[in-house]
Amino acid sequence: MTFNPGIWQPIARPLTVRLATALGALLLAACHPAAGSGPEPARCGPSVPETAQHPIAMRATSLAGDYELIQVQTQPRSGVVISGRLRLTPLDSAAREAAVGGPVRDLDGRLQLDNGSQGHVEAALAGQYLRLGPAGFTDSSLRHLTITAVAPEGFWGWWRSDRGIAVTTAPGGRVIPDPAGYFCALRRDSAR
Repeated sequence: MTFNPGIWQPIARPLTVRLATALGALLLAACHPAAGSGPEPARCGPSVPETAQHPIAMRATSLAGDYELIQVQTQPRSGVVISGRLRLTPLDSAAREAAVGGPVRDLDGRLQLDNGSQGHVEAALAGQYLRLGPAGFTDSSLRHLTITAVAPEGFWGWWRSDRGIAVTTAPGGRVIPDPAGYFCALRRDSAR
């Protein structure tokens, strides 16, 4: 008895087409970003409201409160969004005493990222500069946020990562710039 492949073609072809279609749909769904996975970059554009002032016009302590912090990356890859809940609080007497002779800061705080992690990131505001990350870091990544505009609705500016002495390179040895971009911190509390 000889095998005739022509007999199996009508059965195999529809099965192959259905498998290929299902696999293609699965790949498209996996590569497409999930809806509602985080704020869109357009929600936090680089423009500011007309009521915004230069940060030097306001006392840094007036920024105490709860915010939705949205950071939009513009380099080395644009469109990456990191968001979370930022809480800035005035220094208590113990924190003020501990700061004597050390780095000056106006507010302390913490950032709870929206990525589902259980931990938080330390925050410290000094004038118009907000540091996200541990003080006295050695090998961890810090983010430095420079506030360029302040309004009753929140504050805006530019940020950059500081990886310390670490350097990221692409294949071939080209140095990739540290992540950087713009941000907005929109007030969540209605006390102001």
